[in-house]
Amino acid sequence: MLQTRRRLLQAATLWPVIRPLLGAHKEFWESKAPSEWSSEEKAILLAQSPWAREGVARFEAERKRERAYEGVARPGGGVPGAIPGERPGAATSVPIGPPPPPVPSTDTGQSVQFRVLARWESATPVRLAGGPALPETAKFYVIRLRGMPLLPPPKGGRGENVPDPNQGMLEAIERGTRIERKDKAAIACAHLLTGSGESANDLLLFFPRGADPITAEDKVVTLESRFGPFHLSVKFPLKDMMYKGVLAL
Repeated sequence: MLQTRRRLLQAATLWPVIRPLLGAHKEFWESKAPSEWSSEEKAILLAQSPWAREGVARFEAERKRERAYEGVARPGGGVPGAIPGERPGAATSVPIGPPPPPVPSTDTGQSVQFRVLARWESATPVRLAGGPALPETAKFYVIRLRGMPLLPPPKGGRGENVPDPNQGMLEAIERGTRIERKDKAAIACAHLLTGSGESANDLLLFFPRGADPITAEDKVVTLESRFGPFHLSVKFPLKDMMYKGVLAL
């Protein structure tokens, strides 16, 4: 009994020392000043953080083709008497003519997909970690997409006007990309910019903050992009995107 009491007293004495060690772990951007962030920490924030998440752009052409055959009415529809001359209770007759074509398939045994990094360039931590200076961040959320299925930039001689092979795809991305929130209107992409040099295939998408901006109460926002046969979806839990107690987007 005496030993048990001693152990309890020792635990009570040590608790003030142990308790901080058991508290919630703080990320470096919360526990350190930006001037103290190491190069490795900055790289983590820019590539693997709440503001930089990876998604997959999936090729969905085969699904669309399969859906084209769904709900197609067949002669008789299996209803007795629906086909002229059919006797009630008789087996459903086979329609005259060639059989319907089989459902097309583009299945090669391996789905076509591209890993895409989505990063909030307009977020304060990203800019402090070395993100590029951007215009209009006060009026727009700016998200960078890296790894999209785009063709290499065109090469031409001096003064030669070479058409961009990605023009159609870029227009489709701009039309088909938005930020979705539960029970609220989606925020559509207003315009996009392409990179240059090593970032030629990077895209900067601008979404207006508007009169109903994203708040922490929205809990989760999802970047949804449908372009051509591709679909990209990336979720961002907003509780993880707080910086110095403020939602940083």
